[in-house]
Formats: sequence, structure tokens, C-alpha cells
Amino acid sequence: MRDAVIAMPRRVFQWFRGQSLPAKAVAHEPVRDVPAASIRSVELDAIGPQGLFVIGAARSGTTVMQNALNDSREIFLFGEPVFHEDPGTPDFAARYNGKHRGWGNQENKSSFCPPLFEGDAPWFAYLCRLAAMYRYVGSKLVVNPHRAQENCQAIFDFHCRYFYRAHYVFTFRNPIDVLMSTRGLAQLNGDTAADYETVLRSFVHVAGLYIRMLRNLPAVSAVFHENVGEAVFRDLGQELGVDLSAAVRYYDTQRVRHYTLDDIPAPVRGAAEAVIGLYENLREQALAGFKSIQLEQNSKHLDARHFTPLGALQREVEQLLARL
Repeated sequence: MRDAVIAMPRRVFQWFRGQSLPAKAVAHEPVRDVPAASIRSVELDAIGPQGLFVIGAARSGTTVMQNALNDSREIFLFGEPVFHEDPGTPDFAARYNGKHRGWGNQENKSSFCPPLFEGDAPWFAYLCRLAAMYRYVGSKLVVNPHRAQENCQAIFDFHCRYFYRAHYVFTFRNPIDVLMSTRGLAQLNGDTAADYETVLRSFVHVAGLYIRMLRNLPAVSAVFHENVGEAVFRDLGQELGVDLSAAVRYYDTQRVRHYTLDDIPAPVRGAAEAVIGLYENLREQALAGFKSIQLEQNSKHLDARHFTPLGALQREVEQLLARL
């Protein structure tokens, strides 16, 4: 995409480079007179630290996190636009809005692309224009069970290239709840549910993606569904410089269904227990705060004392993926 664009006018380029200021001082100069064709030519990393993305496995709390963040007047997150697979054609709003209407979603920030241009435009034109109106813009990304490994790789490559300085919030939830909820929703919709191993493997791939992005991108954090409360949004709000005190209202623990190993067929329980172990290790270490993230590690080292907690988690991910 980047190779196909033309050089944009210097005046417009300099406006988008306004993001290099601290987040609280981002320039919000109107761009109503800038045609979509000119905005199209901007390199998306010009949005810089204004980017904000929620990432997680299916049924891991990405939707409620997106809704909670969109409660802020300073944040606009699209709901599953799949930017990294979008063709970039100038009909994004029509396709995106049609998809959400087809799903039966009512219009709100998470499901409606507003008519910001005279006609329609590509997704990156909308994102750039919204960056003039909001402190943070981005989307929710869901990694579904099928093609999870390929999708995680595509997400990593795409976001390193175009949104390197963005903020990323990974959402995690107990893998048994993720497993049963994912399969249950598919069956409710009349779809073929992914098998148990495929769902568990996709969960592990997302954990691996989180570790990879944490080590390689500058602003990556994780939220665990079981631990969400006022303190989580206080800390996240401080990191973003945004008041998120109302966000916790979106979490209703009484409506969340929980499952146990007894709900899983016996042949799968061993694999499920291993993924639960990974999850508990990940949650414990993340909540404690990872240290020495950039310390070089080698997964082939035989001495467990060699590994930092993050290095041990990475090794556990690799071993689980080889097993599942």
C-alpha cells in the first residue's frame, strides 16, 4: 500500500506530522478542505501515538473493552474493520456500515463510520480525518480460531509497518470461558464450531502475539477480564492521558457465564489444563510488571534459571503450540 501512493502536498504532510507532539498537545487543525485523495497518500505512521488498538482472541472481552474506551469523547475505535486485510478501495464506509447492519448492530462509534467525505473514501482516509477530531483513533482486532497463526503474523507485520508508535491493549480471559463461549456462539449462530484444540491453539497464539508486540513495540499493555475494575481504567487512563473513570460501568460481572474443566470432553482436558497454566502464569507476571523485557533469551537453553519470567512464558508458548 505504501509503495502505491503518490507524494502528498507538503502542507498536508506537515499537518499530519503534528502527532509528533506529546499526546496532550496534539494539534487538531481542521482538514475539511483536504480531499480524500491527498489524505490517502499519507504514511499511516504519521498518526503515531494517536493510534489505539484493542486486540484479543474471540470472546476474550475485546468488545466490552472497545465499548468502554469509546465512552470517552477523546477516543474513536472502529469495530473489527480488519484494516490489515482491507483492499483500501474508496468504499470503506459502505462496506463497513453494511457489515454491521448485516450483523444487526445498532449505530454507535463501534459500528458506524460517519460520512466525513463528500462521497466515500478508503479506510485510511477516514482514520486520518478522525485523528483531527479525537486524541486516539484505531480499532478492535479479534483473532478468530481459524487461521490464528497466519492472522497473528499479519497483525504484527501490518502494525509494525504502519502503527509502530500506537498504543495496544490486549484483552485476556480465562481460556475455558473463551473456549466454551466461542464454540457456543458459533453453534447459536448456526455455524460450525471450531474444534476444542483449534480454539485453545488460537488462544496461545494470541498470548504469543502479546509477548512479541510487548518486546518489539513501545506501548503495549494487557488487561485480564477477571481483574477489570476501577483501578484498571485508572491506570490505563493515566497512560493515555484520558479520563476513563466511567469505563468500568460497561462491565457487568453478573452477566458473564463461567465454565469449568467438567464442561470439556475428557480427551481435551489435559491440553486445556496446560493452557490454563499458561494463562495464570501470564496474568501473574503481567500484573506484577515484567522486568528486563529486552534481556536476550534463547528458547533452547536447558537451564530454567536462564530465563526471565517473560522469557519463560515465551518458551511455554512455543512448547504448547508444538503440543497442540
